[in-house]
Amino acid sequence: MTSTSPAGPDPASRPKRRTFDPEYKLRIVAEYDAAPKNEKGAILRRERLYHSHVKEWRAARTPGPWRSWSTSAPAR
Repeated sequence: MTSTSPAGPDPASRPKRRTFDPEYKLRIVAEYDAAPKNEKGAILRRERLYHSHVKEWRAARTPGPWRSWSTSAPAR
């Protein structure tokens, strides 16, 4: 019978998830929004970000009526 557990320590450690401070997020969102359409991709590549990062950061920066729904208790 063979064991399903590895024989030794994992040779490849898990990469650490990047964290972004609020000042960085605000700076990137402002730069992205001010950039012409053909330069937005260059900003994302330079910073190694995805468009979804900018979308989430922009949504967190700009509260709207839907934001209050997510913080309220669920309806019963």
